[in-house]
Amino acid sequence: MDHLTEQEKRILSAARQVFLEKGRDGARMQEIANRAGINKALLHYYFRNKEKLYATVLREEIRSFIQGFTRSIPEENTFREFLNQFVHHYLQHIARKPEVIRFLLWELESGGERVGTLFREELQQTAVSGKFFLLARIEQAIQQGEIRSVDPLQLVLSLIGMCLYPFLARPILSMVFPSLNPTSPDFLERRKQAILELIWKGIQPDPSPDANRDKPD
Repeated sequence: MDHLTEQEKRILSAARQVFLEKGRDGARMQEIANRAGINKALLHYYFRNKEKLYATVLREEIRSFIQGFTRSIPEENTFREFLNQFVHHYLQHIARKPEVIRFLLWELESGGERVGTLFREELQQTAVSGKFFLLARIEQAIQQGEIRSVDPLQLVLSLIGMCLYPFLARPILSMVFPSLNPTSPDFLERRKQAILELIWKGIQPDPSPDANRDKPD
């Protein structure tokens, strides 16, 4: 939020609280103004209407989430280490910012076009040669023989889906598995290990012909 004025930060913080408490449709500009300690006219000066304010809050949530976990991943790693760091930080950031999931669900209910556009725009800031950094890192790993030849896009979808699902489906999963808590340290560690084991076994390099030749009959 470094690009925002202190007044804008205060307004967005208040708006975020109200949106999370009342929902996108239930939030009222007057209540947001009251929380921010300003009058409604000044709120409308900064943000013309609730839709514009909500869109700004959503963008800041997505920007904070993406920058938070991408900056946590060391660039110079083997792919296996990179994979470990990616899954670890992705799960940790979702657990620390569960409100992101709530915003995502609201957007998906209305078609998801806006949130899709925002994610694309923010991910472009982390792009490598014009590609999503995770996609680029997978392609590099394939070229360097760190992993076997797989469809990079399918691997990206599998990784993100396996990380996100317990949080997106929490209302349903909690009814089926009442003790499940996706944000608990124990669950996060077990989830991370399960994802890494399953993914790595599917992408690890094929054994070289020489290695097979050296095995005793």
